[in-house]
Amino acid sequence: MSSPSAPNGALKPTLSVFDVVTITVSSVTPASSVFVIAPFAIHQAGSGVFLAFVMAGLLALMFAFCYAELGRAHNSAGGEYVYAKRVFGGMAGYATFLTVMATLLFIPPVLATGAANYLNNALGTNFDSQTVALLIVVCSYLLGILNIKLNAWITGSCLLLEVAAMLVIVFVGFGHASQPASILLHPQIVENGALQLAPWVLVIGSIGIGLFSYNGFGSAVVLGEDMKDAGHGVPKAVLWSLGLVVVIELVPLAALLIGAPSLSEMINSPDPIGYLLTSQGNETLSRVVSAGIFLSVFNAIVAIVIQIGRVVFSSGRDALWTPTVNRLFTRIHPRWDSPWLATLFLAIPSALLSFSSNLADMTSFSVLLIMLVYLIVALSALMSRVVLRDRQHPYRMPLWPLPALLAVLGAGYLLFDLFLEASAKDIMAVIGLLAVSVILYCTNGRFSPAFQKL
Repeated sequence: MSSPSAPNGALKPTLSVFDVVTITVSSVTPASSVFVIAPFAIHQAGSGVFLAFVMAGLLALMFAFCYAELGRAHNSAGGEYVYAKRVFGGMAGYATFLTVMATLLFIPPVLATGAANYLNNALGTNFDSQTVALLIVVCSYLLGILNIKLNAWITGSCLLLEVAAMLVIVFVGFGHASQPASILLHPQIVENGALQLAPWVLVIGSIGIGLFSYNGFGSAVVLGEDMKDAGHGVPKAVLWSLGLVVVIELVPLAALLIGAPSLSEMINSPDPIGYLLTSQGNETLSRVVSAGIFLSVFNAIVAIVIQIGRVVFSSGRDALWTPTVNRLFTRIHPRWDSPWLATLFLAIPSALLSFSSNLADMTSFSVLLIMLVYLIVALSALMSRVVLRDRQHPYRMPLWPLPALLAVLGAGYLLFDLFLEASAKDIMAVIGLLAVSVILYCTNGRFSPAFQKL
């Protein structure tokens, strides 16, 4: 006999900690982070990418402690916007919600656009990257509305293939070591065709890209209502997800640097990992790994779509929209037990963004939004125990408030640095998001009993 479906306005708790970790790590997609995102840091900081990603991992741990404490104290599919609303009020809740939505809107097309190259590498074809990205995004949204337990099995299986592809990089790189291990601690860049010591400002400036590559570990809190034991499970899922992501990404990066026959050629290559595989391996091996990377990106976008559905579902339950829209977003599919309309909310705009030809611009804007969200989470973790004294905090981060303070300082510094380098278009987009949040709160949020009681 099948289990009863979840009623409207409620998610069905079926996931274990292991299930949540597999979906969360899949959404981070360590393989595409190394193959698609890390090259930006390699071109900026050269071999300093390793130290930048180590420092990003340490800073990410501070954020993980914040997510773990907040996720346990404020268990909600809404995640970050719920924390901001409860700690800082309704206006902050709306601003955080729209920032999270913008982030979730941009990340799928960013990943899908980068994945198109790997499909062509795997098949030896020349498919249009925008068309491939569109198909990836559309298919991911269609799969995202299925039962989450089924999706946990799918994403977990694909994650194994993703790790296998990363192990190829590890074996090829360490098996054909061409550079001394000291290269990991002495960052170098290419200037005027020659290797030179990389300025620390470039290494530190790449920490934001490292955080972007790890981004998604905190989304385990969004799946808290789908967990059978959310109370103890949420902190474990957050911390385990980050730990696995950092290891899965750092080890292949080290292998890439040590295995490069020519460090300068690798740094200048538009495809550093492809350079390693073709120079130390062979063309067939490069194609097999490219196929694995393509599959991992597709898997990641499916996992991200699942999270989008949970956040939008929560926004409808918390009455952030009009009554009619709220009812639609809280509708649970009778067969799949998923908030299917909420999941499809961003499908069309996300698909349209696949036609954007500038992957670098979309990536830089996504990093800016992620830093904004991290700053909000860090501030919420810093103030939650102080402002909400009547709310229990069963999981308490070690050495509080030090991790939260370090997270605030780290996010604040990186955000300031990003704003200095951001284009006028990106800055105006952020201002526009804040303006829309003010309008939505003043016209709807402050009159909503459900949102005020949140």
